Amino acid sequence: MTYITEEYEDCTPLLDDRESLDRFYEEHGYLYLRGVLDRDLVRTAAEQMLEGLVALGAADPKATLDDVTIDSFEGVDEVAMHEYVKYDEFWNHPSTLKLFEQVFGEPVFPFRSTTIRYYPSAAVAEKPSFAHLTPFHQDGFYIGPNKDFRPVWIPLIATTKESGGVALADGSHKRGPREHIVHESYRRFGHPVRGIPADQIAEGETLRHSAMEPGDVLFMHAYTCHKSVPNLSSPSVMRMSMDTRVQPASSHRGYNALTPWVESAKDPSKGIMSKITGTTATAE
Repeated sequence: MTYITEEYEDCTPLLDDRESLDRFYEEHGYLYLRGVLDRDLVRTAAEQMLEGLVALGAADPKATLDDVTIDSFEGVDEVAMHEYVKYDEFWNHPSTLKLFEQVFGEPVFPFRSTTIRYYPSAAVAEKPSFAHLTPFHQDGFYIGPNKDFRPVWIPLIATTKESGGVALADGSHKRGPREHIVHESYRRFGHPVRGIPADQIAEGETLRHSAMEPGDVLFMHAYTCHKSVPNLSSPSVMRMSMDTRVQPASSHRGYNALTPWVESAKDPSKGIMSKITGTTATAE
């Protein structure tokens, strides 16, 4: 199927218009906001990620954020990397919480589970691997029991259309939950990942993807269909980002909301891992 790929619509001008902001979100299933996060905080998180890559021997000790590269995502100890990036401090910083509450229109609770991503360019690789990326999926398939959370994705350094990021299907949340099948070519923690077949994205659900700057943020609906865009930049640049989920403070807090990533990733019977492994969940 051929998609007409367009850029995200900039929702920043709607921030002070509660009715228009909510209307756009309900219609399109996402909000893209430019330059609304504290860039110094974003820079600090990026530097922490660089520190981790260097300390774990994945990056040159002389590397900077402008020229850092690694051989592969899979070659880095993902659990150990979480010791270096202080993402909880970022998500719960007063300026970040203020933005989240402006978007939600009420007090919020950022999940204690955060994914950090550091993807080198595969443009010149002889046998590029994209197994670490994600196929089309809905976070609401993996996370529950309540579905009023919003996935939040931010770049830590500038991204381009070539270095990738997140592609989302505009308005796809309105059809509700969709079937997720096993995709053998995508793997997480040694298990094939479940996702939505690409041909199940309707023609009218325009695929959107934009270059982003540090300080930009993308919010999505729990049922918005989205996927990773591979890093094929040339000249090559690293793609560094992190994502979490945020929910109303008054809502039920499930397993993934309360459990740090490094703990949840080890338990195949709970939360996201139960859906990846196909085991019966004992907690959501």
